[in-house]
Parts: sequence; C-alpha cells; structure tokens
Amino acid sequence: MENHLDRSGRPRATVYPASLTQSRLIKGRHAPGGPPAQIVGTHLLIRGALDVDRLRDALIGLVRRHTILRTNYAFAESGEVLAIVHPGEGPDVFTIAPATGLSDEDEIRKHVSDVLDGATHRFTSPDRHTMLQAILIPHTPGVHSLLLVIDHIAIDERSRAVLQRDLAALYAGRSEDLAEPYAYDSSAVRNTFPSIEDSPEILDLLTPLPPRFLTDLEAETTVPVVTEGLLGPEISARMGAAARRLGCTRFIIHVTALLWALKQFSGTDDVSLVTAVDTRLRPQDFDTVGFFQNLILLRSRSPRSAGLQRTFEECRTLVRDSLRRRDYPIASLIAHAAERREGGTRRNPLYQVVLAYAREDVDLNWALDGVDVRAMEIDHPQASIELLMFVTESPSDTNTLLIGAADVLGADDLHRLLALWRETVGELTRDGSVHPAGTRAE
Repeated sequence: MENHLDRSGRPRATVYPASLTQSRLIKGRHAPGGPPAQIVGTHLLIRGALDVDRLRDALIGLVRRHTILRTNYAFAESGEVLAIVHPGEGPDVFTIAPATGLSDEDEIRKHVSDVLDGATHRFTSPDRHTMLQAILIPHTPGVHSLLLVIDHIAIDERSRAVLQRDLAALYAGRSEDLAEPYAYDSSAVRNTFPSIEDSPEILDLLTPLPPRFLTDLEAETTVPVVTEGLLGPEISARMGAAARRLGCTRFIIHVTALLWALKQFSGTDDVSLVTAVDTRLRPQDFDTVGFFQNLILLRSRSPRSAGLQRTFEECRTLVRDSLRRRDYPIASLIAHAAERREGGTRRNPLYQVVLAYAREDVDLNWALDGVDVRAMEIDHPQASIELLMFVTESPSDTNTLLIGAADVLGADDLHRLLALWRETVGELTRDGSVHPAGTRAE
C-alpha cells in the first residue's frame, strides 16, 4: 500500500490492489451489458425536530470513520483493478433537496424512489470518491425523508448494522462510545482459488448445467410483478422447535420449502437458486464495513416422487457442502455456464432465482436521537432476474416478498408460489411430518 503527501504536505490517496470480490464487482460494471452501478438505497422517514447541522456532521463523520466509504476504483494498464482510498470525504456526502410539500406517505415514497433513480446515475462519475450519498428531502414542517445511497461494493447486511450503530452515536454526540474502526483489508480475504475443473464438488454441481425451469428473461430489465405475504404467526411460532427437532437451522427449513415449492410450481425435479452468504474469516471483520458476501448455488435434484422428506435430507447436505466453499467466486460458476450454455446468450446463464434471507436481529434499525425514524419501502422500478425472493424473519412472523419479471411470471403465478411455500413450511414444522435426516417414523 502506498501513501504519500502532496506538495502542500496534505495526505494523498492510498492505493492498493483490489480484492477479488471488489475486482469482480468493478469489472462487471465495465463488461458489455453490465450495470453501471449497483447501489443500496435506504429511505428513512423522519418526524420531529431534526437537527440538520448535526445530521450533516454525523454523516461526514461516518465517511471519515470507514475507509471503504471513501474508496473508488480504477484500472491499471495491466487491467488490474486498483482501490483508491481518499483521505477525506467527497463534496456530495450530504445534500438538501427542495421541499416537496407532500404529506401523503404513498406520494412521499414515490417521490423518493424517483430521487433514488437520479442518484444512481451520479455513482457513475469517475471523479466521485465517496461511496455514500445522503439526500435530505424536506416535506412539511417536522417531516423529512433521508435517502441514503451506498455503493453495494461498500456494504452488506452486517456492514449496515455497523453503520446504523455509528450514525446513531455520531448524531447523538457520543463518538467517544465508538471503538476505533477496523479498515477493510483486501489482503485478509481469500483471493486465489482452484479452477472449476480442479474442484470436483463444484464441477459435479454444474454437470449437467442447471436446467432453465422458468421462461428465460430476454430483456436486460423488465417491469416487476410484486407479491407479498406472511407465513402466519402459528407456523412461525413452530419454526424454532422444528429446527431443534430436525437438527437443522431455520435457514435450511426455508431453503427446503422454497426448493420444494419451485419443484411443484415448475413441474420439474431439478431446480436451483442462489443466495448470499457471509464470507468473513476474522473476528474483527464482523465490525468492519465492507462487502464480504458471495452467492452460493443451491441445487436440488431429488425427484418429487421421493417426497418432501428426501428433499429435506438433500437440502441439509447441499447447504452444508455449499457453506464449506462459500467464498468460491460465483463469477467463476457463471463464466463456466456461459461457455457451455446452448441456445444463445442470456442475461444470467447460471441461475434464474435469487433468495435473500434475513433475520431482523442482524439489522439494528436506523435511529436518530430525539426524532422518530421509520424505514420506508422503496419501489422496485425494474426486474433484472426472473424471480427474486425475500424471506425476512422477525420475532412475530416471517414475511416473504416475491418480485418476478413480468415477461416471465404473472401475479397469479406469484400467489401460487407463495401459497406453496407457506404450505411446505407448515408441513416441515408439523410434528411427525418430516423427520431428522437418517431417521424414519416407526
């Protein structure tokens, strides 16, 4: 890592070779058809006497605390991706938009979603060196929206919890309560992997290639179809006991239910999805802001005729095996599929379904001293994959949000899939229905 002073004695930017994950995300944006930016947007509706100056100072302090928030990327002549850490925040960390005069929450949500679309384009500027942009939008006296736009390369689920904690402390003037932050260290993550041909388990996972069990999404993006539903408190209350009885995690129950539902929905035995997993290796990484996630491919090939019990046993094994190789780059699997998939090019040659699973206790929620802060839903203006499934557990219930591509799935399809998921979770959590792997009912 190089660090120098400029002619005035001020520190210059620090440059280091980007990690494999950082390189993959950056190179993907410059590939033909790649997204120009991948951002995480958060809309916070704030009611009360907000101190705008304190908020500005807190956000600037947040960027100064975490190096990844003031890192941008460039290509060396060799094609290597370089990470450039700037010594200070950029000029666009905090901006105040014109007042809207809106009071209806649906209108506020739509307006902020439009602002988010505009903010996304600002992330393509080569001169930008702050990975966080905060836009404060006044509505009526005592009512504001705070739109936080963060480049996905700088944040994942655990990182968000760190930012939530830090912003709350900085706004409240309690910076002394915060420990010294850990800087993202690209050399501390695994950056070399054997080829797929030298990885028998992965090669077997991809042989033959996972079938396309949904209609292919041909366009880059399309209008989304959205359906949302709750598991129900009665079934949710059985999840913990069922996981203990079956000797598995709640995540495995959900994966089993979703893959079984996809089998019933598509009428095929061979179905798959990808889901994000955490790849942190060191204890300090859990307090580090950065992107430590990778996608793993979960593929079920057990026949429907063998029943739900067989799919459950298979899912226990495939989740365990996938987690052992959780940092193997999904980009390598996608490239392998792209080279071998027949029938023309596809936006994603490997998978059609993405599962985003979350436990609410990971998310600390956004809070600012003295005001009411509520996270608002952001509209989904486009669908870029055939099916995106959000499963979020809370102490009271489990919520599932399905976002399908309109060219592939209709509202009736999503309602049916949601019903199949709910029915399957109900069966998995019912005593005597499914048994721990390796055992059978007498």
